[in-house]
Amino acid sequence: MNISREVRDIAKELLERYKKEIEDSGHKASGNLQSSTKYQCTINGSILEVSFILPEYWAYLENGTRPHFPPVSALEDWIRVKKIIPSSASGLVPTTRQLAYVMARSISIHGTKPTKILQKTIDSSDDLVDRLIEELATQLQEQLNENDLI
Repeated sequence: MNISREVRDIAKELLERYKKEIEDSGHKASGNLQSSTKYQCTINGSILEVSFILPEYWAYLENGTRPHFPPVSALEDWIRVKKIIPSSASGLVPTTRQLAYVMARSISIHGTKPTKILQKTIDSSDDLVDRLIEELATQLQEQLNENDLI
């Protein structure tokens, strides 16, 4: 069985929902995660597999991290990309480097929280799963009819 355009379109729509959820949840920084995310459909015997090809760091966003001291320079870049403007109750505004260090220290104590964005996207996409099942059933029916197996 070949993978039809309809099946690929459903997989693509699921990926687009994931990208939108990243943005809607406020987790878009540079946009690199969204722009480098791709999908792949394969058939292995009687199994259709839809895979997302994601940058390695997606797992940290999805699952969070254990306490660790991240590179301050990476946090500085993130602060610049997100255009975070620090403020202070005392009137002294920290520099970007100081803010990044405070964030790194917090991550070293608490880690980062999981977002479960991909899981939420999949869990809320029953309509796509239903469409996929219907499309595959239709294609199987057409194949059976072509081969006079019915």
